Amino acid sequence: MRPLFRSRIRRTYPIIRLAWQKGCDLDYNEALPFLQENHLAVITTVGSSGRAQSTVVRAGAYDGKMAFVSREPTVKVKNVRRGGRCVVTSIKPDNTRFVTVEGPAAVTSLGDVSDDDLLSLLRDVYTAVGRPPSSWDGFDGSMRKEQRCVVIVEPERVYGSI
Repeated sequence: MRPLFRSRIRRTYPIIRLAWQKGCDLDYNEALPFLQENHLAVITTVGSSGRAQSTVVRAGAYDGKMAFVSREPTVKVKNVRRGGRCVVTSIKPDNTRFVTVEGPAAVTSLGDVSDDDLLSLLRDVYTAVGRPPSSWDGFDGSMRKEQRCVVIVEPERVYGSI
């Protein structure tokens, strides 16, 4: 039944056939302007059961990679620590264009680096995701209290529709 369904779609919508054949792979540098302007993203990790776990975050291009901030005890952070991979799909809501970055991921938290290094990284990533605080005065204290960490995804595969 599935092959019939696919062939019917390919006859009816030839553009889908073209996309299946060519793919939508992009170079990271080609996608960079889109990633720098569009910070609404869905990240996907894989849980211990093997099921996908997705959530909405603000993500952005940072130092040739993708980055987002999270609280340390969340499921997504635990999944990245265990599985070492993450998928980030940045979306432009007004026209549904998107770029997906897949690759190995690492979590940087207070136990991994010094307090000053983590706070500096958090400031940089908050700025990269288009969310610099209006005042940096209470930033450090709230980051410590909320146990914030940074997840960085190395682009292994980049694709989308921009």
